[in-house]
Amino acid sequence: MKKQIVLTIISVFLFSALFTQITNYDDVAVIVNDNSQVSLEIGAYFKQARNIPDVNMIHIRTLTDEEIDTIEFRNIQYQIKNYILSQGLQTKINYLVTTKGVPFDIVVDSCQIPGSFQKCSAVESELTLLLSPDSAEIIENGFHQNPYFQAGGHFSSSDWGIFLVSRLDGYTKEDVFNMIDKSGPEKYVDKTLAQVIFDISYLSDTNILNLFVSHMQSAIVTLTAHGWNTWLHGDSTLPSNEGHVLGFVSFNYQPSNKVLDFSWEAGAFSQTGMTGPVFTFYDSLNPTNDLIPPNMISEGCAISSGWVHPYFASLITSYEILFGKYLSEEENPYNIAESYYMATRTLSYMNILIGDPKTTITTKGGNAVDEKHCLFEEFIVYPNPAGSQVTIRINSRSSTTALIRIFNQTGRVVSSDQKVAIAGRNEFLVPTDHLENGLYFISILDQSGAGQHSKLMVRH
Repeated sequence: MKKQIVLTIISVFLFSALFTQITNYDDVAVIVNDNSQVSLEIGAYFKQARNIPDVNMIHIRTLTDEEIDTIEFRNIQYQIKNYILSQGLQTKINYLVTTKGVPFDIVVDSCQIPGSFQKCSAVESELTLLLSPDSAEIIENGFHQNPYFQAGGHFSSSDWGIFLVSRLDGYTKEDVFNMIDKSGPEKYVDKTLAQVIFDISYLSDTNILNLFVSHMQSAIVTLTAHGWNTWLHGDSTLPSNEGHVLGFVSFNYQPSNKVLDFSWEAGAFSQTGMTGPVFTFYDSLNPTNDLIPPNMISEGCAISSGWVHPYFASLITSYEILFGKYLSEEENPYNIAESYYMATRTLSYMNILIGDPKTTITTKGGNAVDEKHCLFEEFIVYPNPAGSQVTIRINSRSSTTALIRIFNQTGRVVSSDQKVAIAGRNEFLVPTDHLENGLYFISILDQSGAGQHSKLMVRH
């Protein structure tokens, strides 16, 4: 039995209205299916929550089935394209958002059989090329190389010739409303509590394991170096009952009847890498409760992604780019669509992003970590490499408590100690004789949670 989400929509809705004053949604177009009541209701809810202009609401008529053939996709494609061109939106729109009730799965032959599944794709991934110079490649065999992959700088359609496309969907309409409320611009995260979990449970194939872990490890190194809590989970069972989850990535197709039961942060992102027998947004079509994006959305995850059919493992998402951009804490932050598509190699393929594309994370305010306001300056770690102990030297602008933590490469805390720092120069000795040789990350946080971070080598 899936956990039911109790919605407290009104207060969060007011926050969403405030955010629309900061982040403009005039470059977002929403696609609704007039043959689907749930599509109309979700489109209307998102429009009001984000103050989307009337002209940006694209109404089409199509089947309400999740799966369609290429003929019906062409019907959808031409309706959207014709509307954009007739309204002169081609130079104004950067993002397209589809809604529950609009088909998402383009099926050709059998999408589960090698040699055939590469013909299948997601509607959202195909729509990225809608007005692209490469639009002739839409629903052709294989995939199109994403020109925005590994790009630098913020996205605009005029620069890259594509749209960034996401979907608003879940098991129920209420799930989608809750997802909209938990996403959007500047979602506050307490960095001292939030955690990003990378899961490889049940994964036994060594070649695939090494590929997945290498991508995870790169992300873990980047995130840990910037003070984020990370965790590489390799037990034989799924993690469960975890709190303050900001990111969750799991690759493998696991046993049925799985419940994460996480407490998700606002703006949280999740991804399942391996597709099971079914990818659906209807609970009744997932009777064995396989772990797919709508399961996590029903728990309260704000953003999710996956593949609607099996795909080549070599096309895996770059998590170093995705989380590195999304959690970069820049003054002009990257939104989840920019982060996801910069980390995604393919368009016109089977990948799909679910959620508000302009969702961003902020750690400013409350107890969030803000290194610019840290009391500690002149952060020096020596000797490095360390032997049996390491010395941390700081200059503190005032008296405060200092939390010193050492993390291993999976993001686990292997040493934690609290010291008293006086105004001026401080030196703290930290034992490292219990640590194995290798790379670690060391951080020191003041009483507000702001801090400094550094790499640490241990070599006995």
